[in-house]
Formats: sequence, C-alpha cells, structure tokens
Amino acid sequence: MSRKSRNFIVNLYGAGVQKSFVVLSLSTAVIFVLMGILFASQAGKGLSSQQVGKMTVAMSSGVLLRTMGYEIPYFTAVQKAEENINVSSLAFRLITSINPKDPRSFLGNELPGFSLFDTEVLVSGKDLALSELPFESSPPPEALKKDAATGTDSLAKVQEEKPMEQEVLSTNGRKVFFIYNTHNRESWVHAVPEARAKNNPDLAMDSKKNVTLVSRRLAQTLEKNGIGSSVGTTDFTGRLINRGAPYALSYAESLKAVKAVMAQNRDLDYFIDIHRDSLRRKSTTVALDGKSYAQIHFVVGMRNKNWEKNQQFALKVHNVVEKKYPGLSKGIFGKKGGNGEYNQSVSPNAILVEVGGVDNTLEECYRTADVLAEAIAEVYWEAEKANAKTQPKRS
Repeated sequence: MSRKSRNFIVNLYGAGVQKSFVVLSLSTAVIFVLMGILFASQAGKGLSSQQVGKMTVAMSSGVLLRTMGYEIPYFTAVQKAEENINVSSLAFRLITSINPKDPRSFLGNELPGFSLFDTEVLVSGKDLALSELPFESSPPPEALKKDAATGTDSLAKVQEEKPMEQEVLSTNGRKVFFIYNTHNRESWVHAVPEARAKNNPDLAMDSKKNVTLVSRRLAQTLEKNGIGSSVGTTDFTGRLINRGAPYALSYAESLKAVKAVMAQNRDLDYFIDIHRDSLRRKSTTVALDGKSYAQIHFVVGMRNKNWEKNQQFALKVHNVVEKKYPGLSKGIFGKKGGNGEYNQSVSPNAILVEVGGVDNTLEECYRTADVLAEAIAEVYWEAEKANAKTQPKRS
C-alpha cells in the first residue's frame, strides 16, 4: 500500500514538473520570438532610443524578473510580489507601444501632442495647454559635430559678492548647492547663426553661448542670498562627441560628475540640472509687470523609487515662484520614459529645471534665473530653520 502510494505521488509530481516546464519554456520562447520579430522589423528604419525606452517601460520589473527567473532561480527569489504574466497583453504592448490601461497611448503615435504620453502632469501651472507640455528633442548630428570638446572636470566657484549689511543668513563658506547642465550645449536660435538663418531650433547648439550661462546666473543670485554654490563646467556633450557615443548617454555621463563632486564635498545636498525646452517662444514666454520672462517647469524622474521626495522639493519651489510671479512656472512633470531617473536618486533635493525654450533671449532667462534663485533660497532657509528647531539643544 505504501509502495503504491509512493509511486502515485512521484508520478503526479513528475507530471506537474513536465507541465510547468512546457508552459514556462513556451512563454519564454514567445517573448523572445516576439522581441526578435520586433527588432527585425525595425532594423531597416532604425530603432530609436525612445522606442527602446517605451518597450522597456512596457515590461514591468516583475515581468522581467519572472522571465529571467526561468533560467536563473535567483531572480525568482528576489521577487517581492506575485505577478501574473499576460503574454498576449505583453506582446500587444511590445509591438504597438500601446498600453490598454493608459488611453493616452492609443493616440501617442498618431497625434503630435500625444507623442509625449510618458509625461505625467504632477502639478499644473496656470492655464497649462496640451501643446505646452515639455518637449526635449535630440539635436541632429551636424549640430553636435561642429565644435570640439572644450569642457573640463573642474568646478567653477562663483565669485561671492560683498554681502550687504542687512544680510545675516549664510552657509559660512560651505558649498551646499551644485548646479550643472547635462545637455550643456543647449543654446537658443538667436545665438547660433545657422539656426537663426534656417529658423531651425534643432540646430540651436553651441559650445560657448548656452545654458551654462543661466546656471552661473542662478548660482550668483544664490550666493547673494548667502547660499554657497558651485557650477559644474564639464562639457558632457563634447565628451560624448569625442568618444563617438550617442547623445542619449548624456545623463550617464553627468551622473559620473555628480558623484565625483559629492565625494569631494560632503556639504553638497542640493543638485540642480538646468536645461532649456525645445518648444517655441509662444509656449515658453510670459509677460509679467511689463517685462518678458522665460517660463520654467520642473521635471521629476519617476523611475527613481524615491521620486516623491524630489517632487516635494520641486513643489515647494514651484509654490513660491507662483505666489510671487503667477504664470512663470508651468508646473511639475513626471517622466517615466527616456532616462526616467535624471540623476535624482542622489538626493531628495535634486531637481531638473527647464528654463525657457529655443527662442527665449538670454536676458529673459537671466530674469527667470533670479526669480528661481530667490524662490530656492526661501525654501532652503525655511528648511534650515525647521531643522534647527528639531535638533536637540546642547547642554
């Protein structure tokens, strides 16, 4: 009796193993076959990094871990939650870039305004229109190859002006802000002769007159408010050109610099990456008190697991800006596609700020940089006061 029962158990278990093996093998094969067909179909017309990013987003981390776990048991062990794989749904999303759970994706490939459906409006600015959603385009090869790399790895310490008598707040020589530019050659149409002649915003790239000037202005105003700041001078774009590396690796390159300066200066706690948008003037300019300003918006990378903390910092700055200059900030936008992280995992006080667009003037950007710096300073000193109150008093 026991022998028969034992044989029955073994046979039943063996059948289960065979069934599981067949199901898992077929599932894995289907996924890889579909991926192969997809890449083969795109080989003739080239597969952009944006398309690859969307396909990656389509497969959640749980699905990827489960798929790899079929061959490597470790990945199955590290899964925290059970996730059922719907092969047909996954295949549909990989081939069409359409997520049935997100209606925006149905229109994303057909209507230009919806092509940015990986962008979420976390906080909307005043009267934000769909056509004014942030848009960052990669420059054409001719815009990148016209200049040799000119940047260095050093930090530009902003010249501290003599403090006014009424100024009492100061970081006492400590550099607590690091301001840099991942896309450091982003310039403006008016500043690049070829871009101006052809009225082509994609050619608005320059190794000298670019968004690094806005970063310097921002740091100077922060210094006036008693906040020690440093500006990165590394020419990330030039580095990529020299290596023949794609522009899409810009954030990986700038992350190296951010980690390097963090190792050099442990006082650094705030990191601001300054960009300019690719939208035209009507979508990036606002008139306030008789003067024109380059509008700003904040970008939060939602692939950073602690992105809510970065959003909280951005929200505080946004609120101060909007209180003093209503309409200057277009809001806070969350990004899941593309890089999706934007070096913001290094600190809860790391943000990406787009200042104006390709048609704004440097003077307009400077006005906005001053307002932004004043808002950031207010948020910073409020946080310092709060921290001082929570720290225990020394006896």
